Amino acid sequence: MSIVRKKYESGDKMNILALTSVYPQPDDGETPATYTVQYFCEQWVKKGNNVIVIQNSSRFPKFFYKLSKKFEKKLAARLGFNVPKKESIKNIYRVENGVKIYRFPMKKIIPHSKFRKGEITRQVDIIVKTLKDNHFKPDIIISHWVNPQIDIIIKLKKFYNARTSLVFHNDCTKYNIEKLALKEKILNIDAIGCRSLKSSKDVQNLLNLKKEPFVCYSGVPDELAYKYKDKLPSKKKNSFIYVGRLVKYKNVDKILIALSRAFPQKNFELKVIGVGGELKSLINLSKSLNIEKNVCFLGQISRKEVFDFLSKAETFIMISNNETFGMVYLEAMAMGCITIASRNGGVDGIIKNGINGYLSEQGNENDLANVINIIKKLNNKEKENMQMNAVKTAIEFSDSKVSDKYLDNIKEW
Repeated sequence: MSIVRKKYESGDKMNILALTSVYPQPDDGETPATYTVQYFCEQWVKKGNNVIVIQNSSRFPKFFYKLSKKFEKKLAARLGFNVPKKESIKNIYRVENGVKIYRFPMKKIIPHSKFRKGEITRQVDIIVKTLKDNHFKPDIIISHWVNPQIDIIIKLKKFYNARTSLVFHNDCTKYNIEKLALKEKILNIDAIGCRSLKSSKDVQNLLNLKKEPFVCYSGVPDELAYKYKDKLPSKKKNSFIYVGRLVKYKNVDKILIALSRAFPQKNFELKVIGVGGELKSLINLSKSLNIEKNVCFLGQISRKEVFDFLSKAETFIMISNNETFGMVYLEAMAMGCITIASRNGGVDGIIKNGINGYLSEQGNENDLANVINIIKKLNNKEKENMQMNAVKTAIEFSDSKVSDKYLDNIKEW
């Protein structure tokens, strides 16, 4: 039996090192990074483990930040990711909710390119020194996003007798397989995960793995997951909501078009929460569809306010292209929303069509309009049954449950 398994099964504290490209930081600006890794780490600390996070972010040449400032919104809208701020090139150390968090930016010339070998070696030296200064010897090293994590974790494994894990975030592409020599390097990783069932099957085929990667689902905070387990919140009829970035691949424009078709009498309301480069074009689209009075763009608001709006909305919609796993789906379900998600996306297998939500073809406004028309025909009892099924599903994906499952998968894979 391995040291990790002995510690895990005996309930002893473990030292968990998390390597990630993305982690929420105070200087993220108006659009914070995804909370995926943060929630796992904080949950493990609550269980009594010691956790250190190393964020291996990218640091580009100075001219990049001058250019990106000018074209930031266009780049973000087209590429679907937040353009790094100049502030993000600084090292960070802070402690939040018991998690020690370090950010050590790594030099990179071109976005999405491979990090140079010398930069990888330099980063590993920094991490080893940081762990030594903290008297921290990891039992488990987890990593999210393949570049540069796979190269770093392989080198760290030579220093520590730790069990290693890598979770792909839709970045096991044919380009990365060749660029990063993934088929050879992945053999050095103990446990491999993906963010959705579909992605797991795809990665197994792409890398010729003998075993299907485990699915690393995000969780909903326990206090939210159980909030409406006994009684649903009051919902306004024909009220819809979208929460996420306003970028092209999120297909918010298709939501506007589908709602305008499903409600020719314009007897609906839509709350759009989020910011991004597509905001202006979406506002113009709502005007051209003559539904500007039905759509309210709320911008970036606090998480507390988001959950308040979700609890009042009848239906949540997000039909993004190639969504790995949108935690907001589960958050909406926890708030009792009838949830419409992308078919063949990250929540396939979690949302069961017509039982605890609906699936719609990615970016297809006609299919989405058909799904909305199905929901319109449901009576109150049918809606309540679906909403309660959604809440029950969210409970099964609470933070405490999925964080335990994550460690189980690493131990057993």
